[in-house]
Amino acid sequence: MRCPRRSDPHRTSRGGRRTIGRAAAVGATNGLASSPADDDGAVTVEAALALGTLVAVTAAAVGAVAAVAAGVRCADAARELARQTARGDTERGRAVAAQLAPAGAEPELRLDGDLVVVTVRVRPVGLLPVTISGTATAAVEPGVTTAAERSGARAARPGVTAGSTPPGGAS
Repeated sequence: MRCPRRSDPHRTSRGGRRTIGRAAAVGATNGLASSPADDDGAVTVEAALALGTLVAVTAAAVGAVAAVAAGVRCADAARELARQTARGDTERGRAVAAQLAPAGAEPELRLDGDLVVVTVRVRPVGLLPVTISGTATAAVEPGVTTAAERSGARAARPGVTAGSTPPGGAS
């Protein structure tokens, strides 16, 4: 004779009566009949929800890595453009900054006194309204005339963008 287990649905009690498992007894008292056919789609739905969540978390992680990489590349491009402009070679600085910056980046070059301030902005993920930027500042070397000054922008006018015509129309 084998010893019945607690989970054995066919076990007998001490008096020789058959007992049913606890789960079946609870279902019977609640009036709920459980059958294997009732749970057919539950695993599929749970798997679909888990897979969707996994895809969303992975996309967010990839977007975060792309944003950090874009920030580093923007800072590198801004630093190089500011350094080259402060040395008097704005065109070469623009070319190098275009190589370093992520695709679609917009550099902004302005003079603020004897400082060159460069900001490079980009939207790394087109679907999200997030703009990443990098800023660099460099002091104009003595005796160097920058392209912004040659085009008419005065160093004493902060906020004038390089290559633009200064207020008043003088060129």
